[in-house]
Amino acid sequence: MRIRKRDHSALVARVKDLLTQASGLKVSLGDLAQAVGSSPSHLAAIFKKAEQTTIHRYLVDLRLRRAASLLWGCDDLTTLALNLGFASQSHFSNAFRRWAGVPPGQYRARLRALGVLYGKAEESFG
Repeated sequence: MRIRKRDHSALVARVKDLLTQASGLKVSLGDLAQAVGSSPSHLAAIFKKAEQTTIHRYLVDLRLRRAASLLWGCDDLTTLALNLGFASQSHFSNAFRRWAGVPPGQYRARLRALGVLYGKAEESFG
């Protein structure tokens, strides 16, 4: 599917949709560009102009938001990290700490404490 030059919003929307669908997979700029009928450099420039962030940063933020929503019921951070597309638990933990200000284990403990404090069932945090 080729997108016209003047329709950059559709291109960016398509890329965001593809990234959301593939947030746990390894995604290359070349593959994304090919999927939307653009060159990698053009796609990167258009995306950054529209979203004020790089495609890579957008993908990492998607993964971290997903991690935050899954941490309540997760006891195995290594499996979570790998399923979300991080290279290792260490890579995930460092990225999460920069993003949330606390390591994922501490974030999970706070979620669970709030759930107990407010009488929330585990299902309500999914």
